[in-house]
Amino acid sequence: MLVLNRLRPAASSQAQSICLVNTRHSLSKSLKSTTTTCSDFEPAFLNENDTDSSTRHCLPLTHFWKCLETRQQATAAKLFSTTPPYCQYGLGFRTFSTVLKTQNCWNCGESLQQTHTYFCTTCKVLQPPDEDRNYFDIMDCEKSFAVDIQKLQRTYRNLQRSLHPDNFSQKQTKEQELSEKQSALVNEAYRTLLGPLSRGLYMLKLQGLQLEEGTHFAMEPQFLYEIMEINESLAATQTEEEASDIGHCIQDRLQELIRDVSESFSKGDLKKAKMLLAKMKYFVNIEDKVKEKLSSS
Repeated sequence: MLVLNRLRPAASSQAQSICLVNTRHSLSKSLKSTTTTCSDFEPAFLNENDTDSSTRHCLPLTHFWKCLETRQQATAAKLFSTTPPYCQYGLGFRTFSTVLKTQNCWNCGESLQQTHTYFCTTCKVLQPPDEDRNYFDIMDCEKSFAVDIQKLQRTYRNLQRSLHPDNFSQKQTKEQELSEKQSALVNEAYRTLLGPLSRGLYMLKLQGLQLEEGTHFAMEPQFLYEIMEINESLAATQTEEEASDIGHCIQDRLQELIRDVSESFSKGDLKKAKMLLAKMKYFVNIEDKVKEKLSSS
């Protein structure tokens, strides 16, 4: 497993430089998104005992670190470019992790022995949200577009049973406030990962990407014409049956896009995934219009 440890002060500038050498490279972005500041961390080691083939083929960190120390930035940059795409993006494989910060319970001061715990094992008091955790970590899901929805729903229900503010009405004020924060965070993580579009956009966000305003200018004219025709047909519908027919067609297109987006993410093709998500956004908007039309009829 790739681990990111604290960088030795003497090499801080080299680490910053190597990231600047290849700032557009996907793995460079992944390293940046995994850490608070790139200058604060160093690639540390690969677990040679790990039998996962995806891990064994990751960045050769020992060589990479030596290149940083000896200012061989061109060689280090080449190591980035020769890393397999699925390792570069860290999608579909549990490649990246971080060294956990030592945390103590705010109430009793005891060290929190378990990683990412919600409650202190000593005094049983609720702890603050862990800012280092992404939504996949919070919901105990694999960092993949192909989320197990049933497992996601079970995790959500179990977390809310433990964290809902109603359970802390008789607790001290700080714990009540923490329950509101934890519960709200779980709600947001659940809603984001539940929807294919929001899930895909969040995965792009984790890699430092987003859909820019005016994305339609990059779309093929034929696709935009198709969207325009569908909107016009929907506006002209006179019966609930006509609107439902359009809704079924939109659902079929969305299912096709979901499959394509999942495949793109699994291959580490973020550019294609971004383009497909932009298309999905158009169809989701039309689907919302269909639902609104049906509810008002």
